[in-house]
Amino acid sequence: MGLAGKIEGGGTAARTSACPDWIGHGTRQWQRVPSPCASRSSHWDSCVPSATACAAARGSRAMADRDDDFRPRPTPPRDRGARRTPRFISQVLKATSKAGRSPQRLLANATARPGAGLGRGHVAARLAGQSLGPRSRRAIVKARLVVLKRAGERSTQKHLRYIERDGVTREGGRGRLYGPDTDYADGDAFERRCREDRHEFRFILAPEDGNEIGDLRAFTRTHMAQVQRDLGTRLDWVAVDHWDTDDPHTHIVLRGKDDLGADLVIARDYIGHGMRQRAAELATDWLGPRSRHEIERQFVREAQQDRWTTLDQALTRSTRDGMVSLRDVPGDLGRRRHRAQLIGRLQHLAKLGLAERQRGAQWSLHPEAERVLRSLGERGDIIRTMQRRLGKHAHEHTIWDPAKGKPLSGRILASGLSDELHERGYLVVAGRDGRAHYVDLGNRADLSRYPDGAQVFVRPAPRAPDRAMVVIQRTPLIGRSR
Repeated sequence: MGLAGKIEGGGTAARTSACPDWIGHGTRQWQRVPSPCASRSSHWDSCVPSATACAAARGSRAMADRDDDFRPRPTPPRDRGARRTPRFISQVLKATSKAGRSPQRLLANATARPGAGLGRGHVAARLAGQSLGPRSRRAIVKARLVVLKRAGERSTQKHLRYIERDGVTREGGRGRLYGPDTDYADGDAFERRCREDRHEFRFILAPEDGNEIGDLRAFTRTHMAQVQRDLGTRLDWVAVDHWDTDDPHTHIVLRGKDDLGADLVIARDYIGHGMRQRAAELATDWLGPRSRHEIERQFVREAQQDRWTTLDQALTRSTRDGMVSLRDVPGDLGRRRHRAQLIGRLQHLAKLGLAERQRGAQWSLHPEAERVLRSLGERGDIIRTMQRRLGKHAHEHTIWDPAKGKPLSGRILASGLSDELHERGYLVVAGRDGRAHYVDLGNRADLSRYPDGAQVFVRPAPRAPDRAMVVIQRTPLIGRSR
């Protein structure tokens, strides 16, 4: 058979020329064949490319085809000086700020101290207050966790009796317990339910505009219903409204058990600010936002007060290296008025020795300004308490200081609690010098041991000179403070 014929196992011949030493070109590598060939058949077989060479040849052809298909796609030139796209977190913070929440507060919640989110209500604490703004109503919620074994067996009973005392209603009558569904709650039954509990919660709810709200009972029930939804469990509580102070408020006692009988654990964040923000939202919903005139009147009052105020907080936030600069005069009328109020506050603090004017519109604040103002506010509260308790019986007022070491003898004119939540007691003693002396008894004071009219001898405690020891004359009863 000739070369044009069939070759065993090789199909129809494609070449008739002699086989060179290297067959192929470019990247198509063929096997080398020795020359001269032994036979035509073996010579042609030796000229067949290997499998590796065939695969390489196919890949080279495919690459050449892809190179031929390349088409450039021109785009506008990049401006390397252009502003970068904002990061995702920046967009989130900007949107949050527009929605009314402070980015600083959002980051503060993210870096909260460990354990702040444990318990019921930690999610609600993050959602509460989103609708609040500068014109929203304000509220105060004070909280205390009472471990009943430490407080004593009669702790709940004593507290309920105190908040139900005479003279706390609008008409000056006796306080009355109420609950979620009744206007006449049974305090003894509630105390029996609490006996086996590990702990209980005691709250004071005080909306800033309590006099305008009027119906504190309905306000408290609506607020506690929201708290119940936030915590996700039915709550067992009783409350009493007090109208015997300048700021109407409500005392609430909450059992430390949920609806399944387990210990009720409330997240620290919710107790710290969640309940207060819910109360502020409710007050704003009932009364509407504060008007501009109401806010200005509040700042005018605070500018001359001897206590820690919101104006002081604003000054503290704007302090840089101990200096407050008010050089810039804003164009907005409201901000100019606020600047004038801050200047008025600084002038009042200068009279107290807590601020000093520097060059231009710069002021320096005393580093202990907050502590001093809070002490002055507490002193003012004491004086108002004495005036309210003494009534028509006018006396020169003074505060007995155990650190001075001077004893006091006299007759008890009045007694009460300066801090009802922590049961911090006090006595008003008519001294032999003709003045009324305020004596601090410290926390957890048992006022039943100090009846009105009793003769007392007050002196510093031997082991704690900054504390008072009150001795009821002609009786063995001794009470120590704190």
